[in-house]
Order: sequence, then structure tokens, then C-alpha cells
Amino acid sequence: MTSTLSVAYGGVSILHAAGCGWGCSTPIDLSCKAIINRDKTENQADDSGLLSQLSSSILSLTGQEIDSDITISVESEIPASMGLKSSSAVAISAIKSVIQEFEIDLDPRQIVEVAAEMQMRSGCSMTGAYDDNWAAMGLNSAIIRLESEPPSEPFAHTVINNMYCTIIHRGRRRSTPRLSDFEKMRSKFKIAKESLMSGDVIGAFKENGLAVAEATRDFQGLKILKTLDSMGLASSITGSGPSIAILYEEDQIDLVSDFSRSFERIITTKVLQRPRMEGK
Repeated sequence: MTSTLSVAYGGVSILHAAGCGWGCSTPIDLSCKAIINRDKTENQADDSGLLSQLSSSILSLTGQEIDSDITISVESEIPASMGLKSSSAVAISAIKSVIQEFEIDLDPRQIVEVAAEMQMRSGCSMTGAYDDNWAAMGLNSAIIRLESEPPSEPFAHTVINNMYCTIIHRGRRRSTPRLSDFEKMRSKFKIAKESLMSGDVIGAFKENGLAVAEATRDFQGLKILKTLDSMGLASSITGSGPSIAILYEEDQIDLVSDFSRSFERIITTKVLQRPRMEGK
């Protein structure tokens, strides 16, 4: 018998948290569904080890045990290992299904904390991906500060207008960057952070992409970003790459369409929400 189903979302980075300790991602309209099965007849592939950390992470942070006699099946539109927050979406959708099924009372911040614990335990994230987890909730584009206590509590929320998002699909990430790779570009990530905190979200998005490209030595990606900038289009490498996200208004649809024809695979969707800017 199949029971509870919950949905989470993919996202794109506005600011990579590994760069200077501040992060922000915005949700996009690509979904991930987690379904709890009580009959144990299905086995869900868990190559990353993420789902295997769910019960222990909930126990660690809430003290509540989860019945082990369940299977969680995941159906996702979000390509994995491309910087589109697929791990956060899997974690958030699975947590939401479990707490609904077992009637566990967690608020959104606590759900984000459990997802961060799952990702750190499984090695899916260098930082806990708190900003990505908020994006996966589909609620807002949270600005998080890793040194905050707790880091799951948003420092502020950014304003993202009703924009289109085209993803340039460049294959799966071949290796996981090290934290030290990002720390070398700290000054450039700080420029992106200052733009974000001043309200220039698109400026932060663009600066972040350039910094990520240099941190990961993605010189082809850097060239694509500069070409898009010369065309008046805002783009960035999302997450640790390799996907490139373009954010744009309706009057730029044809321009993006013409440019993206040279790529084998693209995904076009929309930013999910228009949150207010509200600092703590």
C-alpha cells in the first residue's frame, strides 16, 4: 500500500555559501516527489546515501524514532550532480513525507536542519546546504549565514521577480570541489555578498557565477558567462556546477532561445516565488 506523498523543488544559486560563509538560492519550478510505501515491495536507489541518513538525522535532532519498516520512493524532474539542488529536494521531500506519515511536528526551520544533517552525514554538501534546503521548500529565497546560531535561521529573504530560468545542461559534475578551492576566491564571493545585501540580486547572481567558475577552474563556463553578459543576459554557474543558469524577463525570451540553440540540452522553467526583503 502506497501512502504519503510530498513535494520539494530544485533551485539555482544566487550566492554559494562555501565562498564566504553566506549563501542564497532561489527555487525553480522543477519538482521532486517522495512517496512512503508501507509494504516494502519497492527498493529506492540511494547511490548518494542520502535517504539512509533520514531516520538517524531525525532522531539526532528531535529525539523521535522512525519506523524502519518503510520504503521511500523518489520521482524527480531535477537532474542530479549539476548544481540544481537535487540533493536538497530529495531530502526535503522525504522529510516532509515522513513527518506527515508519522505525525511529527516540525516547523520549516527544523525541516531545513534535518535536511542539512542528512547532507552532511552523507557527504552531499560541504556546508549543510541550508540555503538550498530553504529553496527546496519552495517558500522563499533565504539568505543564510553559516556563522549564525542556528545557521538554518534566515538572515533575510531576497526579492526575486517573476523571471524565467533557462538551464544549460553541461553533463554531470565529474568531481567534487574542495572547500579550499572556494576559500581562495573569498574576496570575489564577498563582492557578490555585498551586492546581494544591497538588494542587487542579479548583480550578486552574476558575480557569484564568475567566482564559482574560477574556484572550480571551469574556463569553458567562464567563457560562456562572459558571452552571455556581453549580450545583456544575467547568468551564473549554479551550485558547484557545471550547469549554467540564465535568469531573464519575458522580453528576452527570443534572445535566450537563439543563444541556447547551440547547446545539446537545455531546460526552461520559472523562478517559483516573489518573496519580500525582510532582514532580522
